Amino acid sequence: AAFAVALLAAAAVAPGLLGRPATAEPAAPAAWTLTREIERGDRETRTATVSVSAHQNLINRQVIRLSWSGFVPSHGLPIWTVPQNASVPHEMEYPVVVMQCAGADPAQEDCYFQRPIVHMASRMSYWDALQPAPRQAVGYVHPFKAVTRGEPYRMQVGDVPPDFGTASFAGTTLVEPTGLAGSRSDVRFEIRDEVTTPSLGCSSTRECSIVVVPVMDLVCTADADAPCRAGPLAPLGAPNQGVTFNESLTAQAWSLESNWRNRFVVPITIAPPDATCDATDPRPQRALVGAETADLAMRRLGQDMCVDTSAPKIAHVRQSEEVARNLLVTPSGTEYAADAALVTRPVTNSPRPLVHAPVLATGVAVTFAVDVQVPGADPYELAGLRLNPRLLAKLLTQSYKNVGWGNHDHPAVGENPQTLFHDPEFHALNPDYPVADGEPANRNNAVVAQSIAVITNDSDAYHELTRYIAADGEAARWLGGQPDEYGTVVNPAYRGTPFPMARFELRDDWRQEGVPCGPLPALTASQHVAPSLEAAAYMIADSQGLNQECSNTGTIEAPNWVWSKPNRLYHPSRVYLAVTSVAYARAYGLPTAQLQTGRTADGGRTFAGPTPESMTEALRHTVRDEASGTLRVDHANLPAGAYPGTLPVYAAVPAAGLAADVAADYAEFLRRAVDDRRQTLGTGPGQLPDGYAPLPPELRRQTRTLAEAVARQQGAPPAPTSGPSSPAGAGGGSTDPGPTGTPSAPASG
Repeated sequence: AAFAVALLAAAAVAPGLLGRPATAEPAAPAAWTLTREIERGDRETRTATVSVSAHQNLINRQVIRLSWSGFVPSHGLPIWTVPQNASVPHEMEYPVVVMQCAGADPAQEDCYFQRPIVHMASRMSYWDALQPAPRQAVGYVHPFKAVTRGEPYRMQVGDVPPDFGTASFAGTTLVEPTGLAGSRSDVRFEIRDEVTTPSLGCSSTRECSIVVVPVMDLVCTADADAPCRAGPLAPLGAPNQGVTFNESLTAQAWSLESNWRNRFVVPITIAPPDATCDATDPRPQRALVGAETADLAMRRLGQDMCVDTSAPKIAHVRQSEEVARNLLVTPSGTEYAADAALVTRPVTNSPRPLVHAPVLATGVAVTFAVDVQVPGADPYELAGLRLNPRLLAKLLTQSYKNVGWGNHDHPAVGENPQTLFHDPEFHALNPDYPVADGEPANRNNAVVAQSIAVITNDSDAYHELTRYIAADGEAARWLGGQPDEYGTVVNPAYRGTPFPMARFELRDDWRQEGVPCGPLPALTASQHVAPSLEAAAYMIADSQGLNQECSNTGTIEAPNWVWSKPNRLYHPSRVYLAVTSVAYARAYGLPTAQLQTGRTADGGRTFAGPTPESMTEALRHTVRDEASGTLRVDHANLPAGAYPGTLPVYAAVPAAGLAADVAADYAEFLRRAVDDRRQTLGTGPGQLPDGYAPLPPELRRQTRTLAEAVARQQGAPPAPTSGPSSPAGAGGGSTDPGPTGTPSAPASG
């Protein structure tokens, strides 16, 4: 157990994500709404409304949703760039600036707008007739009053706080367009606390706010430059591709009084810090190593048991399940490297007898942020996506081509669709996805979606996703080399690859000619590679890819071409996909794809997304491993309402060889993990966060029985012979003789 303790001490756990995770459902009910009159320069008065989905007891990196109406429609929507980066010509007119600010009634100085362009802001300061006299001086720029320093930061001389103002965007600011009707719905905004953004210092004891500023026309001074009265110059509700824009209508003017007077201030409160065990707590800490999919639930459970001094002190060490299995069976002196592991696939080679006690039900998910742009209509964020095993196989085998530098197509997949969104099979499954002029409606940035963010460490979640692919006949035939009905072929580097696989592998080594950054395989450069399931989800929440781009960090005269992280893409230019856990998707407020569950008698297809009900239903249709009693979803016999990505999580614990006190603590953990309160979805202490499903009663009874075997330490009892039964009585737990066994028909319950 010594190695597990060392891992525990070194484990880096991202702050937040507990307490009250944001829902991934669209149109979240408003928790705060304000309607007021706003002034568009000296031209008109408008009635506007701002709503937010949550504003109290927020946690670090919680994603909330904002909506507004009554604002001026935006002109010159950004493409290929970040709206926050105003140093590029693709500037939006009439944007909405959303900022997290210090204080409940902040001044401009309490809000830090990312990457300000000083020459614009300082020049416009004397255009605005409503500016106080001291602020009309040429060269005036608002300072930023960080709570961490007495002297304000002066951005005009490059003086910025260490947690702001870098290419690695620190959150706290959005610049968003308003639609043709003057409204937007469900705009994601990420909350930061004092841990990740100390300059604002938002905490349970320090008030903060979200400020929404609609940028509109200025009340111009008599001597203001011509742009002040010129009105919009970019096209209405359309991308600005080199068209002149009016700087007085851009995000740089948010702090001028003509705009600041129209602000909406949303007071927010930050939840108290997570409970932690006192350093003097005499209880020994027991580690469970593995299963990143269990992360959020185990944090809740560990904290709940920490403050209950009658419970054992438990800590989860987030780690690859394969590493956890190896630690559990590896001797370390007179002990073992770990005494308990959290896994979905069983431990198969343990010298010690083990039990596999079910403790959680969750799932692997494909999450996304895909913006749709249709000429003549408001851009919008795609709310739903349908994927089948063969489409997933294409994404996970680098089988979409990359046009890239010099327009040289890949020699092996050059005839394949450019991206998922160019694939006729995708459009057959998603007939409502719009196509404009024969191209997908996100064509400006669709090349980024030719890859999906995937984890490159061993993961039971990835293994189960690829097992889902392997169980599908048309996907298996395609992986073996048979083209689909549209002519798309598997990348030869992956042809015949035995699925399932525990990790994603970068196999394609084709190098594109003419790339000035040097030799890096084209499909490797464009592949989003994540170190963890959480990092994959956060790629989408953060709107910044995990691929590599060839960029010039020098000048035109003296170029310096390097491979680097790409710029962020914000609405309406995002096209991101990622493999993550259902729990992380829910915590970050991200939508999840529906996965194909089967075929109907008339050749149609059925799909299901991850919900507590659909994951519970999947647990009723499983294949049982004879040796360990663990269950896996039976993809050959899933009903329409069962989610294929469902993952049971087991605590693998020795039933002999543990010291009595260690065994007693792990046994008590098992009992408590499956009690009524801790198997209930909610926001209370120890309850299941969103993204999990309560275990069926049969599995909870199994765990309580196995807990007694752990406590006795007299050997493992026979593996369970049945799983949860369906309401109709069809058993979920048909026998699987081993990892390569063929599932039988579901047994009767």
